[in-house]
Amino acid sequence: MELRHLRYFVAVADEGSVSAAARTRLHTAQPSLSRQLKDLERELGVELFDRRVRGVVLTRPGRLFLGHVRQVLKQLDDAVDVVRNAPMMIRVGIIPGLETFVLPQFRRLAREIAGEVDIEVTSAPSTALIQDLKDGNLDLAFARPSVADVDLHFEPIDHHRISVFLQTGHPLAQREALTFSDLVGHTYIAVNQRVAPFLRGEIDIWGQLRGLALSPTHVAGDIASTFSLIMATDGFSLMPDYAERLMPATLSMRPLVDGPEPLMLAIAYRPLLASPVQSLVATVANAWPRDRSR
Repeated sequence: MELRHLRYFVAVADEGSVSAAARTRLHTAQPSLSRQLKDLERELGVELFDRRVRGVVLTRPGRLFLGHVRQVLKQLDDAVDVVRNAPMMIRVGIIPGLETFVLPQFRRLAREIAGEVDIEVTSAPSTALIQDLKDGNLDLAFARPSVADVDLHFEPIDHHRISVFLQTGHPLAQREALTFSDLVGHTYIAVNQRVAPFLRGEIDIWGQLRGLALSPTHVAGDIASTFSLIMATDGFSLMPDYAERLMPATLSMRPLVDGPEPLMLAIAYRPLLASPVQSLVATVANAWPRDRSR
């Protein structure tokens, strides 16, 4: 039994005529429709219609069957409407700590362009987000650009300066800005290389240009544990400036004079994947407001 058999049955029952249903509602040949109805009756093992000279009349089994079929078809039509009218689902990856900065803006732009949308968020390090994007587990990622991933497009939207984070009572916190040499000899808390390879890379280059390396005394797994270690050891850490809005009140941030290169933030997506979601992502990326003064 196929769905078309049910729709044919309802059409004939409503019209009271095989020829009328074939001509006005189903736009098919009468002999073909008659065969379809016979196939349905044969499968059910009952006669659904009493064939007469001037049309057809439902039998008692036919009347019982009609009520159930109408319910089935209505439920199916309702299900189709729900699917067709459901908000677009967008899977977004974000570097931890940036959720409150980028998610409201993304939601606003997506809704302006496509109406109501559902957003599913994954927070993970940039390298993990890029891999998830390549594997098809994300539709876009707010991540650091990677020149090695030529199959992805990175649309730059912002950059973050690397600054010093330390306790407000730390001697270095009394200065308005710090230099590389100011940091040498103090307890340094680094973020794990696997978690933040782009951050560690820029810091290493910054030290190499000065003929020195900042050797971490402690290594933290994320922003929260970095803050905890700063408070526990009275050390300092180097992190993107957006972490200032996440730090405890007992900590301070100080800019670096001639610090490392700022970390670029981009919207990453798969430009060659044709889909309504990817089209929306590309439009949002192009519409994203840039701070030209930074």
